[in-house]
Amino acid sequence: MKSIQLIKKKGMSIGDMYPAVLTIMLVGIVLGVGLFILGTFHDTVSPSIAGTQDSINASTGTTTLTDAALTEFSLSSIDTVINQTSVAFTNYTFTAAGVITWGADIVAATTSLYNITYTYQYDSTDSAQESITTTTTGLATFADWIAIIVVVIAAAIVLGIVLTSFGRKRNTI
Repeated sequence: MKSIQLIKKKGMSIGDMYPAVLTIMLVGIVLGVGLFILGTFHDTVSPSIAGTQDSINASTGTTTLTDAALTEFSLSSIDTVINQTSVAFTNYTFTAAGVITWGADIVAATTSLYNITYTYQYDSTDSAQESITTTTTGLATFADWIAIIVVVIAAAIVLGIVLTSFGRKRNTI
């Protein structure tokens, strides 16, 4: 007569893969969509602020705005660039980080200082946009762990298959 032995399950099996993969996919999709929505919402709730900076010496070729040091600073537009004699200039480019690259004609006119007006956004202290940035950072930090979680689950499945394959004892007569 053969004896009945209970097989003790060690680790994860192939059958556990389907719900694990679905869970990881669902978490990844929810995080991705949530981060996208929070990023879009952040731009919507951030008020536009008018800024000015006077007496800029453009002879170095680039200038970083002093307001660029603000938290989550984003330069939306440069409204005017005029010299001390009220002549307007348009030969420049800028980045959202607040770095202005001056054109050759502006750099060549080393005797002039320039006044600019611009529009920007930033996260003021204890504001809705600061809270959204903090939440987005926290979720993005959690999302970085998803790759590690996937590797651990894959290792658990492989280890479970190996342990159950070699752990079986057969009855012999």
